[in-house]
Amino acid sequence: MIHIETEVFIFSGFLGSGKTTALQESIIKNSNVNSGKTIIICTEEGEEEYRTDELIKLNIDQIFLENESDLTVEFLSGISDKYKPERVFVEFNGMWSLKTFLEMDLPENWYVANVFSFVDAGTYELYLKNMRQTIMEPLKESDVILFNRCGEDFKKGNVRRSIMLLNSRAAIYFSGLDGKIADGKDELLIDDTDNSINITDDLFCSWFVDCLENPDKYYGKKVHLSGVVTKGKDLDDNQFYVGRYAAICCAADAQFVGFIAEYEGEVPTEGDWIEVDAQIEKGLIDGRYQIILLKIAELKTVKAPEDIFLYY
Repeated sequence: MIHIETEVFIFSGFLGSGKTTALQESIIKNSNVNSGKTIIICTEEGEEEYRTDELIKLNIDQIFLENESDLTVEFLSGISDKYKPERVFVEFNGMWSLKTFLEMDLPENWYVANVFSFVDAGTYELYLKNMRQTIMEPLKESDVILFNRCGEDFKKGNVRRSIMLLNSRAAIYFSGLDGKIADGKDELLIDDTDNSINITDDLFCSWFVDCLENPDKYYGKKVHLSGVVTKGKDLDDNQFYVGRYAAICCAADAQFVGFIAEYEGEVPTEGDWIEVDAQIEKGLIDGRYQIILLKIAELKTVKAPEDIFLYY
């Protein structure tokens, strides 16, 4: 017996974020290469209406779902048994928990192919201020993130770096008011007078992301920073991690971001807060993967800050 695999594509975002438009365009654009049944699960009534007549011609059925509690494996299994779809598109309500859905057991031979998130740049700051965890959770789980309706004053570079801290594997794009797409990459300008950089708390997260994306920019430079010490597997006796706890959603979801450091003096204890002067060099991990290595020249133990988190 042949078992058909079912691809699941998730389009997440708040009302007005552009997910309905993107979902329809994706389906219609690929209609000439798609065969078999396609299902769209709609979890909210958006501002953009579906072109139902056109979808029916393409062998696409819509199923509407109002309550998050009804989005269960039994519900999905019913769709699988009745329609035997090759593809399922889920227009996911931005107020629902995407993380919970992704942790759900899917019907046999179903798998999540891609997660797309859409954000209205015009309301992003407002949602970030009032519903930070709600808007950031799906971005953490996404493969592709698109910010729509970006005006000239929208700080694409800063937003992109904050998302990269949360989800470094995501492809992040920005659509301008004219519809043109950009990746939002810009040059982070840092004062490196005398080939030396002072990494303040305000600068740390942006600098960390820039180091990951543009390491050649920093090799050979001296750096002054403070951070907390953590240990890790497969490190030499004179090595440890130094970094900070970055809170993108909230303190409860904070994650450690930092680099491997190497010191020839007395190695600090895990959990110590230190202030260091170091040289940024090329290092290797597992003997083959190039990384940034902080070669510490001066180190002193300092008191932990009152708030150990960096909010970015």
